[in-house]
Amino acid sequence: MRDPGSIVKWAGALLLTLVVGSAFAQVRTTLPFRTIDPALPPVSGLLGDSPKGKIEVIQFFYYGCPHCFDQQPLIDDWLARKPDDVSFRYIPALRDEKWAPLTKTYFALDKLGEGGRLHRPIYDVINFDGVQLSEEAKLIDWLARNGVERNRFMEVYNSDDIKAKVDEARKLTAAYAIRATPTLVVGGRFAVSSGSAGSHYEAIRMVNQFVGQIRAGQK
Repeated sequence: MRDPGSIVKWAGALLLTLVVGSAFAQVRTTLPFRTIDPALPPVSGLLGDSPKGKIEVIQFFYYGCPHCFDQQPLIDDWLARKPDDVSFRYIPALRDEKWAPLTKTYFALDKLGEGGRLHRPIYDVINFDGVQLSEEAKLIDWLARNGVERNRFMEVYNSDDIKAKVDEARKLTAAYAIRATPTLVVGGRFAVSSGSAGSHYEAIRMVNQFVGQIRAGQK
């Protein structure tokens, strides 16, 4: 038979373990999103002005990010049913200077009017085929095969305008404290990454929730 004293000690140790475990659980718990305080105004200037009077949603992304690739179909689906009072824009995150070539690529293709057509194919060729489009020669060859004129692209790609936009993307990445991609920012007030939310689906659900909160606050 177990000694009554040892039972008391065992029970006490178990209680202490539960209490300590609960305390550690509380310490580890964090919100699945981040608030930006003070809220940042809609993007304007070099990257183009977001429509006035609309709730701005930004996706900070990187073409070489497999998580951004995975989220893109959900973004496409969300855009197909986006409310009229919401505007959406992509901003390439520039957390590492190794990302600069694909950041330049995004802005150059956007200026040439090819961004919408090639946005998904860029993800596909990187993630399905393993083509390193961050290498300039491979990038130019791939673009040429997809209908983009080499010389014109290189002229835009190396222009001062694109360099300025890349610098602006770098500044915005820092201003919004982007630490992971993809990160979705709503109304300059709420930021959620798929990692913090737990899934791409949950991140999109939270975007809709934040849009509703901001909309309600505007009434």
